[in-house]
Amino acid sequence: MTQVSARCRAALDAAHHSTLNAWRWLDAEGALQAAAESDVRLARGAGRALEGQLFAIKANIAVAGWPHDGGMRTRRSFRASLDATVIGRLRDAGAVLLGLTQMDEGALGATGYSIDGPIHHPLREGWSVGGSSGGSAAALAAGHCDAALGTDTIGSIRIPASLCGISGLKPTPGLVSLEGVLPLDARFDHVGPMSRDPAALWPLLCCLRGLPITALPIRENSMRGRTLGVFEGLDSLECTPAVLEAYLKSITRLRESGAVLRSIDVRSFDLPRVRRAVFSLCERTLALEHATQRAADPKGYSPAMQSMLDYGARLTEADCLRFEQRIADFREAWDASTAGLEACITPTSPVTSVPHASPPPQNIADLTVIATAAGWPAASVPCEVAEGALPVGLQILAPAGQDARVCALGMRLAAGFSEA
Repeated sequence: MTQVSARCRAALDAAHHSTLNAWRWLDAEGALQAAAESDVRLARGAGRALEGQLFAIKANIAVAGWPHDGGMRTRRSFRASLDATVIGRLRDAGAVLLGLTQMDEGALGATGYSIDGPIHHPLREGWSVGGSSGGSAAALAAGHCDAALGTDTIGSIRIPASLCGISGLKPTPGLVSLEGVLPLDARFDHVGPMSRDPAALWPLLCCLRGLPITALPIRENSMRGRTLGVFEGLDSLECTPAVLEAYLKSITRLRESGAVLRSIDVRSFDLPRVRRAVFSLCERTLALEHATQRAADPKGYSPAMQSMLDYGARLTEADCLRFEQRIADFREAWDASTAGLEACITPTSPVTSVPHASPPPQNIADLTVIATAAGWPAASVPCEVAEGALPVGLQILAPAGQDARVCALGMRLAAGFSEA
Protein backbone atom coordinates (compact mmCIF):
# COMPACT_ATOMS: atom_id res chain seq x y z
CA MET A 1 0.00 0.00 0.00
CA THR A 2 1.43 3.39 -0.98
CA GLN A 3 1.78 6.40 1.31
CA VAL A 4 -1.44 8.38 0.77
CA SER A 5 -3.56 5.22 0.68
CA ALA A 6 -2.00 4.01 3.93
CA ARG A 7 -2.54 7.36 5.62
CA CYS A 8 -6.11 7.50 4.36
CA ARG A 9 -6.94 4.01 5.61
CA ALA A 10 -5.46 4.82 9.04
CA ALA A 11 -7.41 8.09 9.19
CA LEU A 12 -10.69 6.42 8.29
CA ASP A 13 -10.07 3.74 10.91
CA ALA A 14 -9.33 6.36 13.58
CA ALA A 15 -12.41 8.37 12.64
CA HIS A 16 -14.65 5.30 12.59
CA HIS A 17 -13.56 4.17 16.06
CA SER A 18 -13.42 7.63 17.62
CA THR A 19 -15.72 8.45 20.56
CA LEU A 20 -15.51 12.21 19.97
CA ASN A 21 -18.68 12.38 17.83
CA ALA A 22 -16.69 14.59 15.45
CA TRP A 23 -17.83 12.83 12.26
CA ARG A 24 -21.32 12.91 10.77
CA TRP A 25 -20.58 10.63 7.77
CA LEU A 26 -17.53 8.95 6.21
CA ASP A 27 -16.99 8.16 2.52
CA ALA A 28 -14.47 5.35 2.86
CA GLU A 29 -14.84 4.09 -0.70
CA GLY A 30 -14.52 7.51 -2.30
CA ALA A 31 -11.64 8.56 -0.07
CA LEU A 32 -9.62 5.40 -0.71
CA GLN A 33 -10.14 5.73 -4.46
CA ALA A 34 -8.98 9.37 -4.39
CA ALA A 35 -6.00 8.39 -2.23
CA ALA A 36 -4.96 5.68 -4.71
CA GLU A 37 -5.18 8.20 -7.55
CA SER A 38 -3.04 10.62 -5.55
CA ASP A 39 -0.42 7.93 -5.03
CA VAL A 40 -0.25 7.39 -8.80
CA ARG A 41 0.14 11.10 -9.52
CA LEU A 42 2.79 11.53 -6.83
CA ALA A 43 4.73 8.56 -8.17
CA ARG A 44 4.70 10.21 -11.60
CA GLY A 45 5.85 13.53 -10.16
CA ALA A 46 2.53 15.10 -11.15
CA GLY A 47 1.25 16.01 -7.70
CA ARG A 48 -0.93 19.10 -7.38
CA ALA A 49 -1.01 21.80 -4.68
CA LEU A 50 -2.90 19.73 -2.07
CA GLU A 51 -2.12 16.29 -3.46
CA GLY A 52 -2.96 13.56 -0.96
CA GLN A 53 -3.94 15.88 1.88
CA LEU A 54 -6.82 14.44 3.91
CA PHE A 55 -9.79 16.78 4.43
CA ALA A 56 -12.84 16.90 6.67
CA ILE A 57 -15.86 18.85 5.41
CA LYS A 58 -18.46 20.61 7.56
CA ALA A 59 -21.93 19.15 7.00
CA ASN A 60 -23.43 22.34 5.54
CA ILE A 61 -21.11 22.25 2.49
CA ALA A 62 -22.38 20.29 -0.51
CA VAL A 63 -20.40 17.28 -1.76
CA ALA A 64 -22.06 15.46 -4.65
CA GLY A 65 -23.75 12.26 -3.49
CA TRP A 66 -23.10 12.94 0.20
CA PRO A 67 -25.69 13.86 2.86
CA HIS A 68 -26.37 17.60 2.90
CA ASP A 69 -28.21 18.26 6.14
CA GLY A 70 -26.41 21.22 7.72
CA GLY A 71 -26.71 19.51 11.08
CA MET A 72 -30.51 19.59 10.92
CA ARG A 73 -32.74 16.59 11.56
CA THR A 74 -35.35 17.93 9.12
CA ARG A 75 -32.79 17.61 6.29
CA ARG A 76 -31.50 14.13 7.14
CA SER A 77 -32.88 12.68 3.89
CA PHE A 78 -31.27 15.36 1.70
CA ARG A 79 -28.35 14.49 -0.59
CA ALA A 80 -26.23 16.94 -2.55
CA SER A 81 -26.50 16.64 -6.32
CA LEU A 82 -23.49 18.85 -7.07
CA ASP A 83 -20.23 19.83 -5.41
CA ALA A 84 -20.01 23.25 -3.79
CA THR A 85 -17.57 25.49 -5.63
CA VAL A 86 -14.98 25.11 -2.86
CA ILE A 87 -15.25 21.32 -3.02
CA GLY A 88 -14.52 21.38 -6.75
CA ARG A 89 -11.47 23.49 -6.07
CA LEU A 90 -10.22 21.10 -3.38
CA ARG A 91 -10.63 18.17 -5.78
CA ASP A 92 -8.80 20.09 -8.52
CA ALA A 93 -5.92 20.67 -6.07
CA GLY A 94 -5.63 16.95 -5.22
CA ALA A 95 -7.34 16.86 -1.82
CA VAL A 96 -8.74 13.57 -0.49
CA LEU A 97 -12.18 14.10 1.09
CA LEU A 98 -12.81 11.80 4.07
CA GLY A 99 -16.33 12.77 5.07
CA LEU A 100 -18.64 15.21 6.82
CA THR A 101 -18.14 16.57 10.32
CA GLN A 102 -20.74 17.26 12.99
CA MET A 103 -21.90 20.82 13.66
CA ASP A 104 -24.33 22.88 15.69
CA GLU A 105 -27.84 22.62 14.29
CA GLY A 106 -28.21 24.90 11.28
CA ALA A 107 -24.88 26.58 12.17
CA LEU A 108 -26.89 28.76 14.57
CA GLY A 109 -24.86 28.36 17.74
CA ALA A 110 -21.44 27.80 19.25
CA THR A 111 -22.05 25.11 21.85
CA GLY A 112 -20.42 22.21 19.99
CA TYR A 113 -23.61 20.22 20.51
CA SER A 114 -24.95 18.44 17.43
CA ILE A 115 -28.33 16.79 16.93
CA ASP A 116 -26.48 13.49 17.51
CA GLY A 117 -25.23 14.70 20.88
CA PRO A 118 -22.21 16.58 22.19
CA ILE A 119 -18.96 16.81 20.23
CA HIS A 120 -16.22 15.97 22.71
CA HIS A 121 -12.97 17.84 23.18
CA PRO A 122 -9.97 15.69 22.21
CA LEU A 123 -8.12 16.75 25.37
CA ARG A 124 -11.04 16.43 27.81
CA GLU A 125 -13.94 14.09 27.21
CA GLY A 126 -17.25 15.70 28.10
CA TRP A 127 -15.96 19.22 27.39
CA SER A 128 -17.05 21.51 24.59
CA VAL A 129 -15.18 22.16 21.34
CA GLY A 130 -17.29 25.24 20.60
CA GLY A 131 -19.07 25.63 17.31
CA SER A 132 -20.58 25.61 14.93
CA SER A 133 -17.61 24.06 13.07
CA GLY A 134 -16.86 21.98 16.15
CA GLY A 135 -16.67 18.62 14.42
CA SER A 136 -14.05 19.89 11.99
CA ALA A 137 -12.00 21.31 14.87
CA ALA A 138 -12.25 18.12 16.93
CA ALA A 139 -11.29 15.91 13.97
CA LEU A 140 -8.26 18.09 13.26
CA ALA A 141 -7.14 18.36 16.87
CA ALA A 142 -7.44 14.58 17.21
CA GLY A 143 -5.23 14.05 14.15
CA HIS A 144 -7.89 12.39 11.99
CA CYS A 145 -7.17 14.67 9.01
CA ASP A 146 -4.67 17.18 7.66
CA ALA A 147 -7.08 20.07 7.15
CA ALA A 148 -10.77 20.88 7.23
CA LEU A 149 -13.37 23.23 5.84
CA GLY A 150 -15.63 25.16 8.17
CA THR A 151 -18.03 28.04 7.89
CA ASP A 152 -17.93 31.19 9.98
CA THR A 153 -20.79 33.63 10.49
CA ILE A 154 -20.15 35.11 13.95
CA GLY A 155 -17.09 33.03 14.83
CA SER A 156 -17.94 29.45 13.92
CA ILE A 157 -14.45 28.68 12.57
CA ARG A 158 -12.45 30.84 14.96
CA ILE A 159 -14.15 29.82 18.22
CA PRO A 160 -13.64 26.03 17.87
CA ALA A 161 -10.13 26.69 16.55
CA SER A 162 -9.39 28.64 19.73
CA LEU A 163 -10.93 26.08 22.07
CA CYS A 164 -9.20 23.13 20.37
CA GLY A 165 -5.73 24.67 19.90
CA ILE A 166 -5.73 24.70 16.09
CA SER A 167 -5.82 27.50 13.50
CA GLY A 168 -8.70 28.79 11.41
CA LEU A 169 -9.42 31.68 9.05
CA LYS A 170 -12.51 33.75 8.29
CA PRO A 171 -11.67 35.41 4.96
CA THR A 172 -12.69 38.84 3.71
CA PRO A 173 -16.41 38.78 2.87
CA GLY A 174 -17.02 37.62 -0.69
CA LEU A 175 -13.48 36.34 -1.22
CA VAL A 176 -14.43 32.63 -1.17
CA SER A 177 -17.51 31.36 -3.00
CA LEU A 178 -20.56 30.35 -0.94
CA GLU A 179 -22.16 28.48 -3.83
CA GLY A 180 -23.34 25.11 -2.55
CA VAL A 181 -23.19 26.12 1.12
CA LEU A 182 -26.41 26.09 3.16
CA PRO A 183 -26.91 29.73 4.19
CA LEU A 184 -27.37 31.12 7.65
CA ASP A 185 -27.20 34.74 6.54
CA ALA A 186 -25.33 35.35 3.29
CA ARG A 187 -24.32 38.86 4.42
CA PHE A 188 -22.25 37.39 7.23
CA ASP A 189 -21.45 33.84 6.06
CA HIS A 190 -17.92 32.75 5.08
CA VAL A 191 -16.22 29.49 4.10
CA GLY A 192 -12.70 29.14 5.43
CA PRO A 193 -9.83 26.72 6.08
CA MET A 194 -8.85 25.07 9.36
CA SER A 195 -5.48 23.44 10.07
CA ARG A 196 -3.21 22.38 12.90
CA ASP A 197 -0.43 24.37 11.20
CA PRO A 198 -1.09 28.14 10.91
CA ALA A 199 1.34 28.24 7.98
CA ALA A 200 -1.18 26.19 5.98
CA LEU A 201 -3.96 28.79 6.13
CA TRP A 202 -2.63 30.92 3.27
CA PRO A 203 -2.03 28.10 0.72
CA LEU A 204 -5.41 26.62 1.65
CA LEU A 205 -7.08 29.99 1.08
CA CYS A 206 -5.39 30.30 -2.32
CA CYS A 207 -6.76 26.90 -3.33
CA LEU A 208 -10.27 27.72 -2.08
CA ARG A 209 -10.19 30.78 -4.31
CA GLY A 210 -9.05 28.70 -7.27
CA LEU A 211 -5.75 30.59 -7.49
CA PRO A 212 -2.11 29.46 -7.62
CA ILE A 213 -0.37 29.43 -4.25
CA THR A 214 1.78 32.53 -3.94
CA ALA A 215 4.40 33.38 -1.34
CA LEU A 216 3.44 35.72 1.47
CA PRO A 217 5.06 39.18 1.21
CA ILE A 218 8.50 39.34 2.82
CA ARG A 219 7.47 42.48 4.73
CA GLU A 220 4.93 40.43 6.64
CA ASN A 221 7.62 38.27 8.24
CA SER A 222 8.75 40.80 10.83
CA MET A 223 7.03 42.35 13.86
CA ARG A 224 9.49 45.22 14.19
CA GLY A 225 7.89 48.59 13.52
CA ARG A 226 4.44 47.17 12.89
CA THR A 227 1.56 49.34 14.10
CA LEU A 228 -0.85 47.01 15.85
CA GLY A 229 -3.96 47.55 17.94
CA VAL A 230 -4.33 45.72 21.24
CA PHE A 231 -7.25 45.69 23.64
CA GLU A 232 -7.69 47.07 27.13
CA GLY A 233 -10.79 46.75 29.27
CA LEU A 234 -11.26 43.04 28.57
CA ASP A 235 -12.58 42.50 32.10
CA SER A 236 -15.81 44.06 30.83
CA LEU A 237 -16.33 40.99 28.63
CA GLU A 238 -15.75 38.63 31.58
CA CYS A 239 -12.62 37.13 30.08
CA THR A 240 -11.41 34.16 32.08
CA PRO A 241 -8.10 34.50 33.95
CA ALA A 242 -6.47 31.95 31.63
CA VAL A 243 -7.40 33.97 28.54
CA LEU A 244 -6.24 37.24 30.07
CA GLU A 245 -2.94 35.76 31.20
CA ALA A 246 -2.15 34.25 27.81
CA TYR A 247 -3.15 37.44 25.99
CA LEU A 248 -1.09 39.75 28.21
CA LYS A 249 1.96 37.54 27.78
CA SER A 250 1.53 37.75 24.03
CA ILE A 251 1.22 41.54 24.18
CA THR A 252 4.43 41.74 26.21
CA ARG A 253 6.25 39.63 23.62
CA LEU A 254 4.84 41.78 20.81
CA ARG A 255 6.23 44.89 22.48
CA GLU A 256 9.61 43.23 23.05
CA SER A 257 9.71 42.21 19.37
CA GLY A 258 9.61 45.86 18.34
CA ALA A 259 5.93 46.20 17.39
CA VAL A 260 4.35 49.62 17.92
CA LEU A 261 1.22 48.99 19.97
CA ARG A 262 -1.81 51.22 20.31
CA SER A 263 -4.36 50.47 23.01
CA ILE A 264 -8.03 50.30 22.06
CA ASP A 265 -10.65 50.36 24.83
CA VAL A 266 -12.99 47.47 24.12
CA ARG A 267 -15.58 49.03 26.45
CA SER A 268 -16.32 51.73 23.88
CA PHE A 269 -17.99 49.27 21.48
CA ASP A 270 -20.57 47.39 23.61
CA LEU A 271 -19.70 44.18 21.78
CA PRO A 272 -22.38 42.02 23.47
CA ARG A 273 -25.06 44.23 21.87
CA VAL A 274 -23.30 44.04 18.49
CA ARG A 275 -23.16 40.25 18.77
CA ARG A 276 -26.84 40.17 19.71
CA ALA A 277 -27.70 42.33 16.68
CA VAL A 278 -25.90 40.05 14.22
CA PHE A 279 -27.31 36.92 15.84
CA SER A 280 -30.85 38.32 15.76
CA LEU A 281 -30.60 39.08 12.04
CA CYS A 282 -29.38 35.51 11.49
CA GLU A 283 -32.35 34.18 13.46
CA ARG A 284 -34.66 36.29 11.30
CA THR A 285 -33.12 35.09 8.03
CA LEU A 286 -33.16 31.43 9.06
CA ALA A 287 -36.77 31.70 10.28
CA LEU A 288 -37.84 33.00 6.86
CA GLU A 289 -35.76 30.35 5.07
CA HIS A 290 -37.33 27.49 7.06
CA ALA A 291 -40.91 28.73 7.41
CA THR A 292 -42.32 26.25 4.89
CA GLN A 293 -40.23 23.32 6.10
CA ARG A 294 -41.16 24.01 9.75
CA ALA A 295 -44.83 23.95 8.88
CA ALA A 296 -44.39 20.59 7.14
CA ASP A 297 -42.03 19.03 9.70
CA PRO A 298 -42.15 20.83 13.08
CA LYS A 299 -40.57 17.85 14.86
CA GLY A 300 -37.54 18.11 12.62
CA TYR A 301 -36.20 20.97 14.74
CA SER A 302 -34.88 20.78 18.30
CA PRO A 303 -36.65 22.79 21.02
CA ALA A 304 -33.67 25.17 21.18
CA MET A 305 -33.80 25.76 17.43
CA GLN A 306 -37.58 26.19 17.53
CA SER A 307 -37.14 28.89 20.17
CA MET A 308 -34.58 30.77 18.06
CA LEU A 309 -36.70 30.50 14.92
CA ASP A 310 -39.78 31.66 16.84
CA TYR A 311 -37.86 34.72 17.96
CA GLY A 312 -36.65 35.41 14.43
CA ALA A 313 -40.17 35.08 13.04
CA ARG A 314 -41.46 37.66 15.55
CA LEU A 315 -38.95 40.32 14.55
CA THR A 316 -40.48 43.23 12.66
CA GLU A 317 -38.93 45.28 9.89
CA ALA A 318 -38.38 48.05 12.43
CA ASP A 319 -36.54 45.61 14.73
CA CYS A 320 -34.26 44.55 11.88
CA LEU A 321 -33.55 48.14 10.87
CA ARG A 322 -32.59 48.88 14.46
CA PHE A 323 -30.17 45.95 14.49
CA GLU A 324 -28.73 47.01 11.13
CA GLN A 325 -28.15 50.50 12.50
CA ARG A 326 -26.41 49.10 15.57
CA ILE A 327 -24.00 47.20 13.32
CA ALA A 328 -23.43 50.25 11.12
CA ASP A 329 -22.71 52.40 14.19
CA PHE A 330 -20.21 49.82 15.43
CA ARG A 331 -18.45 49.71 12.07
CA GLU A 332 -18.10 53.48 12.02
CA ALA A 333 -16.67 53.50 15.57
CA TRP A 334 -14.36 50.56 14.78
CA ASP A 335 -13.00 52.17 11.62
CA ALA A 336 -12.30 55.40 13.52
CA SER A 337 -10.55 53.58 16.39
CA THR A 338 -8.37 51.48 14.08
CA ALA A 339 -7.42 54.14 11.52
CA GLY A 340 -3.72 53.89 10.69
CA LEU A 341 -3.30 50.42 12.18
CA GLU A 342 -2.00 47.51 10.12
CA ALA A 343 -3.85 44.93 12.20
CA CYS A 344 -5.36 44.26 15.61
CA ILE A 345 -4.55 41.43 18.00
CA THR A 346 -7.20 40.25 20.46
CA PRO A 347 -8.08 37.05 22.29
CA THR A 348 -10.20 34.94 19.97
CA SER A 349 -12.82 34.34 22.65
CA PRO A 350 -13.20 35.51 26.25
CA VAL A 351 -13.44 31.87 27.35
CA THR A 352 -11.80 28.47 27.04
CA SER A 353 -13.59 25.14 26.81
CA VAL A 354 -16.25 24.36 29.41
CA PRO A 355 -17.95 21.09 30.36
CA HIS A 356 -20.98 20.24 28.26
CA ALA A 357 -22.87 19.89 31.54
CA SER A 358 -22.32 23.60 32.26
CA PRO A 359 -24.47 26.38 30.78
CA PRO A 360 -22.91 27.53 27.49
CA PRO A 361 -21.05 30.85 27.84
CA GLN A 362 -23.14 33.71 26.47
CA ASN A 363 -20.01 35.77 25.74
CA ILE A 364 -18.20 33.16 23.63
CA ALA A 365 -18.57 35.20 20.39
CA ASP A 366 -18.15 38.70 21.85
CA LEU A 367 -14.72 39.11 20.23
CA THR A 368 -15.18 37.14 17.01
CA VAL A 369 -18.19 39.32 16.11
CA ILE A 370 -15.82 42.24 15.52
CA ALA A 371 -14.54 40.92 12.18
CA THR A 372 -18.05 39.85 11.16
CA ALA A 373 -19.59 43.26 11.79
CA ALA A 374 -16.57 45.20 10.49
CA GLY A 375 -16.16 43.12 7.33
CA TRP A 376 -12.52 42.32 8.15
CA PRO A 377 -10.70 39.00 7.65
CA ALA A 378 -9.62 37.33 10.88
CA ALA A 379 -7.71 34.24 11.96
CA SER A 380 -7.35 32.39 15.23
CA VAL A 381 -4.01 30.78 16.03
CA PRO A 382 -2.93 28.91 19.18
CA CYS A 383 -1.48 30.96 22.01
CA GLU A 384 1.28 29.68 24.25
CA VAL A 385 -0.19 28.23 27.47
CA ALA A 386 1.15 26.21 30.37
CA GLU A 387 1.54 22.47 29.88
CA GLY A 388 -1.75 20.72 30.51
CA ALA A 389 -3.78 23.93 30.31
CA LEU A 390 -6.75 24.28 28.00
CA PRO A 391 -5.97 25.94 24.66
CA VAL A 392 -6.35 29.70 24.18
CA GLY A 393 -6.56 31.39 20.79
CA LEU A 394 -5.20 34.71 19.57
CA GLN A 395 -7.24 36.53 16.94
CA ILE A 396 -5.56 38.55 14.19
CA LEU A 397 -7.76 41.06 12.35
CA ALA A 398 -6.83 43.31 9.43
CA PRO A 399 -8.76 45.57 7.03
CA ALA A 400 -10.77 44.04 4.21
CA GLY A 401 -8.60 42.47 1.53
CA GLN A 402 -5.59 42.00 3.82
CA ASP A 403 -6.01 38.23 4.18
CA ALA A 404 -2.32 37.65 3.38
CA ARG A 405 -1.36 39.96 6.24
CA VAL A 406 -3.67 38.11 8.62
CA CYS A 407 -2.16 34.75 7.65
CA ALA A 408 1.43 36.00 7.86
CA LEU A 409 0.95 37.64 11.24
CA GLY A 410 -0.79 34.50 12.47
CA MET A 411 2.31 32.50 11.53
CA ARG A 412 4.53 34.94 13.42
CA LEU A 413 2.32 34.92 16.51
CA ALA A 414 2.12 31.13 16.62
CA ALA A 415 5.89 30.86 16.06
CA GLY A 416 6.66 33.07 19.05
CA PHE A 417 7.54 36.21 17.05
CA SER A 418 10.77 34.80 15.70
CA GLU A 419 12.39 36.88 12.96
CA ALA A 420 13.43 33.87 10.88
